[in-house]
Amino acid sequence: MPDATPTYLLPRAALLRWLVDPSLDLPDNLRIRLLTTLMSSAASLVIGAVAMLIIEVAAVIRHPAPAFLWLLAADAGLLALRLVLVARSRRAIAAGRPAPTDLLLASSLAWAALVGIATVLCFTSGDPLLQVLAPLTMMGILSGIVTRNYAAPRHALAMIVLCDLPLKLMLPLHYGDPWFLIGAVQGLLFVVAMRVTTVRLNRTYVEVLLAKQENQRRATHDALTGLRNRTGLMDDLADRLQGGVGGVGGVALLYLDLDGFKAVNDCLGHAAGDTLLVQVAGRISAAIPAEWRAARLGGDEFVVLASGDRTHEAAIVAARLIDVVKAPYDLGIGVGLSIGIGWATPGMTPDALLAEADAALYRAKAAGKGRLMTSGAHAPSGAGATVPGLRAAARVGWA
Repeated sequence: MPDATPTYLLPRAALLRWLVDPSLDLPDNLRIRLLTTLMSSAASLVIGAVAMLIIEVAAVIRHPAPAFLWLLAADAGLLALRLVLVARSRRAIAAGRPAPTDLLLASSLAWAALVGIATVLCFTSGDPLLQVLAPLTMMGILSGIVTRNYAAPRHALAMIVLCDLPLKLMLPLHYGDPWFLIGAVQGLLFVVAMRVTTVRLNRTYVEVLLAKQENQRRATHDALTGLRNRTGLMDDLADRLQGGVGGVGGVALLYLDLDGFKAVNDCLGHAAGDTLLVQVAGRISAAIPAEWRAARLGGDEFVVLASGDRTHEAAIVAARLIDVVKAPYDLGIGVGLSIGIGWATPGMTPDALLAEADAALYRAKAAGKGRLMTSGAHAPSGAGATVPGLRAAARVGWA
């Protein structure tokens, strides 16, 4: 089964969306996976915030000026807000809803700005304790930003700039000595170095995600046709059958087997047979509803997982598949199709449903091939009863 990744919404605000964009051509699911990395740990959020709050409390005790009081109140309030946002996101994910991210991302930028302001105020206070501890704490926070936010290099860089540059730019103004511009230059060099580091970490992480996704795809998809394989089918089927029979529309399984495929391999060779299988897979995928899932079990056996509001049309679609698959091919040799339909019942396992569909397929083959058989005992009322042009009852059997 694929990893259960929490679902987050990409930011709506254009600036925030740009900040979390890895500047790579990635599908949305991987972009969301990167975004998940930013949201995954509330512990690091709290540790960084508490570290700076300790410095601010010390500043208020030693210098109870309005600036430090306002700073402490703002930082404590922002921490409370961020914890509320994290809790809200977790509740949304637990309920199966995607969690919004705009406020969380914006609050992290606001916190980085407060860290920068706090460092400047502590340094300009003239208190040796604050002048030493505040920059040290800020540097520790910077290391946490790099190691935690590499999934979004631009966002990490923005936080680094907000934390670090205020102090470096303040030094020449505070001391009135242009030599302190060296600190500003060093700050810019540090920003460049951190960008290189976060981008490198980001690319490495993206490579890992892409490799993991490809491994998952290979484990659940057929290498020849690109359809789901047996493993992928059983995963999908287990998911549909969980908690009943797949919702209002129920679940049906269409077991497909090509008629005359052996002759293609014998006469034209296995390469031609593979080409034909790819074309058949394409026809099957094009002929079924978008919410249904096609799979290849191996050889010339295919399965279609029917679920959703149109499941009751399983026999109608099966009859259409028989016509579609038997249409002429460029290879100069044709094949037919036999289909067995199994219907899910409450408590039925994936293996049991697959076996029922396979048994119906066996009956279709035994009845003369080019037919479909379905279980009347389990089929919902009216399922397939209105199949148009089924070429009379001899072409469609109801077991």
